[in-house]
Amino acid sequence: MDKALQFESRFSLPPNSLGYCGKKTAAYKFKKCILNGKCDGVKSEINKFIVLNPYLELLKIVTSKQKFSYELIESYWIGNSLLKKAKPKDFLLLLKFFKKQGVPDFFIEELKEKLPKKFIPSHLFQVLHVGVGRASGSVPFNIKTINNCMIRWGKVQKISKNHAAINLNSLKVVGKGKYKLVKIKENVPFDNQIIKNLKISDNVAVHWNMVIKKLTKSEEEKINYWTKEVLKLSF
Repeated sequence: MDKALQFESRFSLPPNSLGYCGKKTAAYKFKKCILNGKCDGVKSEINKFIVLNPYLELLKIVTSKQKFSYELIESYWIGNSLLKKAKPKDFLLLLKFFKKQGVPDFFIEELKEKLPKKFIPSHLFQVLHVGVGRASGSVPFNIKTINNCMIRWGKVQKISKNHAAINLNSLKVVGKGKYKLVKIKENVPFDNQIIKNLKISDNVAVHWNMVIKKLTKSEEEKINYWTKEVLKLSF
């Protein structure tokens, strides 16, 4: 059983199921990996993700960790100390991986004009600085898609069949390129097989309107810290 690939599959399943990232062949493999620990083909599917794969390739070089190691995958999705190893110049290396992955040249040139003063190669950095949907053209860039795409987290308040009412840490626009955390209560679907024995007061992560993981205290601390670190940047 590969816990790193199971972790990765949980976070990649929702956008892939919606047709935003990766190939149509991936969702079945992600679910099989999550439910049974049989993760054949997951790596090859991730390699086709237009944005995710370049970040993993970059993090492999910056951190000297294996591309599909648990610590590296965790650093991208919820954040950990590996992110401190990235320097602003590494953003240009990310753009090289974007080009290799097939991101349009005009968009890469545009990104070269907005080099970050601090580079935090995490999912939320991608959502805000590069812009959700802008590399693939899959969705418009606005506060709704930002909140859908960011990894939101919060405490379960109520459970009704396959939906959970959750006070989700979400974003609000407070100025040009500036955001702050706010709590938004939403009813979010969950799969009883993927999220087993969900209880009131459980802390969970949500991605693209799907509960994807129960969070440990350590994971909650990491996502809280690194979300706030990214929000200190200007976009």
